[in-house]
Amino acid sequence: MRAVVITGVSRGLGAALFDVSTARGDRILAVGRHFTAEQQQLRDERPTDVTLFSTDIADAHWLPDYDVLRAFLRDADEAVLIHNAAVIDPIGAVGRLTTEAITNAIAVNLTAPVVLTNTFLRAAPAEARVRLLFISSSAARSLIDGWSLYCTTKAAGETFFDGVASQVRDEERITVANIDPGQMDTGMQETIRRAAASGAFFPAKQRWVDAPAEGRLADPLAVAERIIKEYAS
Repeated sequence: MRAVVITGVSRGLGAALFDVSTARGDRILAVGRHFTAEQQQLRDERPTDVTLFSTDIADAHWLPDYDVLRAFLRDADEAVLIHNAAVIDPIGAVGRLTTEAITNAIAVNLTAPVVLTNTFLRAAPAEARVRLLFISSSAARSLIDGWSLYCTTKAAGETFFDGVASQVRDEERITVANIDPGQMDTGMQETIRRAAASGAFFPAKQRWVDAPAEGRLADPLAVAERIIKEYAS
């Protein structure tokens, strides 16, 4: 039995990952603040297979703890953790960002994946195949002016997971991957376009403004299917 923990499933890639995983019969623990009506209905129809863990991912103290994860991962032959939740805000010039936006970006994009991974590794059954997947971005490796927090947190996240990969390099049952899903037709792209229209410091904004018309936004479901096939099958 495959048990999968996914963060940020209410829309975009996270919703697509949820759909792909539930369609193939995985046991799912979805972590986030919001869930769709369809996800709640599926939880009601398949209560032993689908758990919706409602929390503010920005508060690490309220993430699933050891007891929750240990119970969820019981009897699992495969234990998969997919860190999908992320925020692109704040976009703009350093010196004009709010403290609240800065700390929220760090909490969601970096602190939550670090804390949840630490707990997940302790809770996973000793003999289970473990896969740790961090949904990253090309912004982790290519600086985008105006995206200082997003670039920083994604780069730091990749560094953390590289460290985990090095730590477990002699354990064949554990695999770790940083995944760049590319540009997708998601709510994050809408947020980016709103920032571009707001007048915030974002010199390369036209590239994102033009992306939908130029057909450069991938279907999240197709991306999710590829990720599951390549990294969690």
